[in-house]
Amino acid sequence: MDYVKGYTYDNGLVNIWMSDDKIVSDDLTKNNGTPAFLLMKQAVSTGWDCPRAKILVKLREGGSEDFQIQTIGRIRRMPEHKHYNFPAYLDLCYVYTLDERYKQGLMSELDKAYQIRKLFLKKGFEDFTLVKELRNLDNDNGLGERELLKLIYNHYANKYNLGTKKAANQEILAMNGYSFSHEVDSKVVQGLFRSDETLSNATSSQKISVKTRINTHTHGIQLMHSVDEIKKITTIPAQRVKNILQRLFRKGKRNSRKLLSLDTSDFYAFIINNIKQLKEEFREIMATQDKQLSFIGEAKTSKFTIPDTELYKYTEVKQVELMKKNVYEGYTNEFLSSEARKSKSERLFERFCEDSDSVEWIYKNGDAGQQYLSIVYVNGIRKQWLFYPDYIIKTKDNNVWIIETKGGMEADRSKNIDRQAENKFNAFKSYAERYKLHWGFVRDIDEELYINNTVYTEDMHGENWVPLKNILKI
Repeated sequence: MDYVKGYTYDNGLVNIWMSDDKIVSDDLTKNNGTPAFLLMKQAVSTGWDCPRAKILVKLREGGSEDFQIQTIGRIRRMPEHKHYNFPAYLDLCYVYTLDERYKQGLMSELDKAYQIRKLFLKKGFEDFTLVKELRNLDNDNGLGERELLKLIYNHYANKYNLGTKKAANQEILAMNGYSFSHEVDSKVVQGLFRSDETLSNATSSQKISVKTRINTHTHGIQLMHSVDEIKKITTIPAQRVKNILQRLFRKGKRNSRKLLSLDTSDFYAFIINNIKQLKEEFREIMATQDKQLSFIGEAKTSKFTIPDTELYKYTEVKQVELMKKNVYEGYTNEFLSSEARKSKSERLFERFCEDSDSVEWIYKNGDAGQQYLSIVYVNGIRKQWLFYPDYIIKTKDNNVWIIETKGGMEADRSKNIDRQAENKFNAFKSYAERYKLHWGFVRDIDEELYINNTVYTEDMHGENWVPLKNILKI
């Protein structure tokens, strides 16, 4: 062992677990345990749990498919038995191996498995800075309960042409796909599933319908789970969500904004059975336009600099081509494939910049994290969110452009899946005006890129979507 670094068996920082050789600390599996390295064989991988594990260096040949998945499962476990979306690095693990068969097995069998490469910033970009915005948590309360109730009521009333007659409203909602069953309609999945992806893609033949008569005691947890589903996508506190749903749909004291008048058990069944559609309604409400200008000056700001190093996802290609205009050394077309998590518009844009005589350099921004360029936008319920524009480029005429790419159009159908695109567009426009930057949303039609920085429309056939090659000459 390397005694210079201070990692030894004697001080407990290194443990070994072989069939005929064991030096194991008492606190090996504890969350605050001493060992930093564990040398092991297969036996420990299939019968051992250590949520602190982060990096696997694999030296032996690959075992069975089950063993591959189990080994990584040991590393991906968390102390609190859940995974975290933020900070993102808490939900990552790393595998170093020379075993090509093992690597391919992991890539094909594990959900969200990919190869990464660490790149270093070229010289000359250290002093480049921009202003990045951060949420102002002192002013991020969103709409109050009364305002929210009014907004949601108006959404339903306008979308479905609802009025004051509760029975008529129920008939209209039923015709639009809402269930008014007195029972809870559940589906149980049956079969063998090896990953979250295969489970979520279970076919209808693998799902069994189960109907259960409502019991407000036993279904109370399921109701709160449904409320939490709405809370997750809106960040509205659960109790406030429940209050609003009750005031809209449940029988009770008089309320001018009551759409239905369901008794308690039918209210439970209505929320549980229609949670998918209710979440869709709330997503539509959050995508409604708010006055982004009202937020100017309220966001917190800090300095953005291009990170010295970056981890990029990549996949092998038949012929490697260096992308010379990227700000990182060694950036190639290996980072452009859809398998490397790049969208079609991103791939087209990076190739456009590489071929354009007017572009001096290009930087691909991260999707989340304090080290990346972020802009604050406000959604339809006036909650602050961050979005991270995809690219920063500098042109030969010394102008800096910030670009956000979105799904384009195909056969007159939009491929954009971002409900908040217009809110982001308006906030982006205000940001660019404040800091005197060039900017635009870029989308594709028929392999051609178009840019818009005037008025956002989902339909790209209007004059507001201009060919990118007319703005940034090739």
